[in-house]
Amino acid sequence: MGAMPDEEPRYLEEREERIKEIDSRIAELDAEFTGTRMSAEAREEWNGLNAERDEHATTVKEMRARRDRLQQITANPASAAGSTERGAPEAPSFIKSRGNDIYELSRVRAESSSEEEFREKVHDNARRAVERAKFPMVGGQSREATAEHVEDLLARTDGRDGWLAKRILTTGNPVYDRAFGKAVMYGPHTWTTEEQRQMALSPDSAGGFAVPFQLDPTVILTSDGSTSPLRQIARVEQITSKTWQGITSSGVTVSRSDEAAEAGDESFTVGQPEVTPTRVIANVEFSVEVDQDWPQLRSEISRLLMDAKEREEDSSFVTGDGTGNNPGGIAQTLAAGSEVEMASAGTLSVEDLYDLESETPVRFRSRGRFLGNKNTYNKIRDLSTGSDGGDLWVRLGSGQPSELLGYPAYEASAMDSIGDADGRVLVFGDFSQFLIVDRLGMTVELQPHVLGSSNRRWTGQRAVVAIWRNTSEVLVSNAFRVLVDPTAS
Repeated sequence: MGAMPDEEPRYLEEREERIKEIDSRIAELDAEFTGTRMSAEAREEWNGLNAERDEHATTVKEMRARRDRLQQITANPASAAGSTERGAPEAPSFIKSRGNDIYELSRVRAESSSEEEFREKVHDNARRAVERAKFPMVGGQSREATAEHVEDLLARTDGRDGWLAKRILTTGNPVYDRAFGKAVMYGPHTWTTEEQRQMALSPDSAGGFAVPFQLDPTVILTSDGSTSPLRQIARVEQITSKTWQGITSSGVTVSRSDEAAEAGDESFTVGQPEVTPTRVIANVEFSVEVDQDWPQLRSEISRLLMDAKEREEDSSFVTGDGTGNNPGGIAQTLAAGSEVEMASAGTLSVEDLYDLESETPVRFRSRGRFLGNKNTYNKIRDLSTGSDGGDLWVRLGSGQPSELLGYPAYEASAMDSIGDADGRVLVFGDFSQFLIVDRLGMTVELQPHVLGSSNRRWTGQRAVVAIWRNTSEVLVSNAFRVLVDPTAS
């Protein structure tokens, strides 16, 4: 509140509101330094606030006099004919919100008469904050597509407590963004009093600082913006709570019956999986020689955070064994009943591919996708050129994945290669039965001095230690088949 508003108030109500804010801050400063001298910084803020208040008070008095005169003229033009007031009359005044008012949750709370009204106003302000936000051009997504994705999260994912909307307003505040940048580049000791107050509102103030939502990969990423193929084809759920709860079933049996006849017992088993995202930590380092200010550096920081997140997921969502804090990887955690063994160890054949497809249940085969690494696909291309290979591959343009046996084929470098001992080299199935759960919100801890591994001296680098939560799990193992190479180790 010590800093001047983003733009000079023009309207009477706007200036009166600013005077109230100044009075509140002056009272805070007085209480903070009761019985002692003010610090130099506080004294400078005190003097600046009082000077600003006097200027507003003088202007308000003049504007009120002009408004009263205008009302007198409007009510009785004849009696005002002798007036010597000069200058154009002040335009009719109306309430106009200051630029940063939409981010102030305390103001929204004071203006709301119920929790429901408060939630509606918070969501409305969050949508306006998304419209104003400057998203870094990272990940191949347009600004419009990113904003649309965040607004969809607000409508589809946010709970009744408005957790995501509040996070957007708190971290999307220009003051928060500026303070976050200062902390990354120079350290929190460079914050102004206003920035200190704003950062104290961080949703993750108990540990680290929440990443501004415009830079947060857990919020702004869409499936198309990620290089991970799994996010393009899997079922992806974002949550603001601790645990995702769902319902699965291996299928519903139906039957026909005569008119008025008792229906048969068509009961089926329903699973209710609970999936809890686990913590992921990444260390993102950068040199102090980066000769940029925060608006320029923010895109680079966002790219680094996104890259660290994607590289971890590309491995763990494929090979994770599902124990402890590890995700359940699509290749690693499929049940033994989903395995299809290659006819000849270390040698891929056309029959192996057809067996993989045919052993997948029909209801899942219709939405089938292939997942393998580059080495495996190259082996399949070799088969396509042989006399028994047929037209295994269909190459599609315009960014579409190639098709194998008429199904889209996606690449994941973490998949095993042919020749690996008991390698799971190719997965086929309905990837809507593979779940990725993201807990929205990334937090960072700041590491101002990165030390070398040998002499523990400063390397001239700083780092942000990023923390987020997600996991993955196979919902229905029968929806997939995995080709296994029985090569002995």
